[in-house]
Amino acid sequence: MARLKILFLSHRIPYPPNKGDKIRSWHLLNLCTRIGDVDLVSHADDPRDLRHCEHLRESCRSVYVEALHSMTGRLRATVALFSAQPLSVAWMTRARVKSRVEQMIASQDYDLIVAFSSQVVAYIPRDCTVPVMLDAVDVDSEKWADYSRTGGVRRWLSGLEAVRMRRFERNCGNRADRVILCTPREVALWREAVQSGSAVHIGNGVAFPNEVPPAAARESDLMVFSGAMDYAPNVEAAELGARVILPAVRAQRPQARLRIVGRNPTGSVRALAVLPGVEVTGEVVSIAPHLAAASLALVPLIIARGIQNKVLEALAHGLPVLTTPGVALSLQDGGAGGVLACTPEGMASAACALLGDSAERERMAQLGRRFVQRNHCWSQFDTAFEHIVGSLTRGAHAAPKSGMPCP
Repeated sequence: MARLKILFLSHRIPYPPNKGDKIRSWHLLNLCTRIGDVDLVSHADDPRDLRHCEHLRESCRSVYVEALHSMTGRLRATVALFSAQPLSVAWMTRARVKSRVEQMIASQDYDLIVAFSSQVVAYIPRDCTVPVMLDAVDVDSEKWADYSRTGGVRRWLSGLEAVRMRRFERNCGNRADRVILCTPREVALWREAVQSGSAVHIGNGVAFPNEVPPAAARESDLMVFSGAMDYAPNVEAAELGARVILPAVRAQRPQARLRIVGRNPTGSVRALAVLPGVEVTGEVVSIAPHLAAASLALVPLIIARGIQNKVLEALAHGLPVLTTPGVALSLQDGGAGGVLACTPEGMASAACALLGDSAERERMAQLGRRFVQRNHCWSQFDTAFEHIVGSLTRGAHAAPKSGMPCP
């Protein structure tokens, strides 16, 4: 059977899979390379990521990655203030990439265009007849609306971006043949607020470790928070955990510690390491040893859209998760085993109770593992994706089954 010809557009280079969006885009790209010949067009907002292009060329037919320079991005966003374009779209998109994509579509007989993140839809010509599958992941405009409700000097800009992004997403929905989001809740929000396109949900998957230490074998007073530590909501959560929640926990459990694990910690995050009981690791080779050592995952995110990979990873590694109600609601309307939802004010007492009860931690760990095994295996993602591809390409090419069984 002939293989599909696929153009894969992503807002950020989909390798290495070391943060939430890259985990999903890397898996999606791998699926595409299994069923077709893929031309990848992407961006690198970190110059270090350009070295991964050679790795991507091992599986893709062609790879083009545009390096994004922050000064250029800021200039483009400033100019966009005087237009109707979302600032985040202006910051990322480049005329050179748009021209390249237009030439590729005109010269290649593509069967499918896969757009990962709504920003890259700006590169697709309006008269394009190739089926487009947009993995928007979550409703980006709602994230900006959340920012606008938090106050501060950026409140007005965030509100403006929310309005513009909502309009942009509506246009994306009209241009895409299928819009994919990561939770049923995000699909409902898209249908209610964006009101365009055929939206469906495909949840994130997670990698499962072969062995998980029991609760009694872990460091009983160690909590962990992981993520990209230059991402504003993660920075806010790390500061809340280190400056507010941990001191309250240590008032009852003086040996309690919080380990903040993740790449590119900002200056404010690095400064947390001077606080009693706080560790800041920076980038690590693998998150697994840190999840295996800890007794509790603390995820005090105030602003969070869609599924948090850090929560899925913690559950897969047998860690109970203490988080905010908004994060918990993204997991099957709060019904995920192994997750305890609290207000930030109530997290300290909940953390103390869990740290002092290994039997309860073990019970929650077992529930959490079963939940992610049942709902967040990559095989489920694969099956749903292949069904959509088949419907968009009218079954013109046979796609091999690529799903793997859950552990």
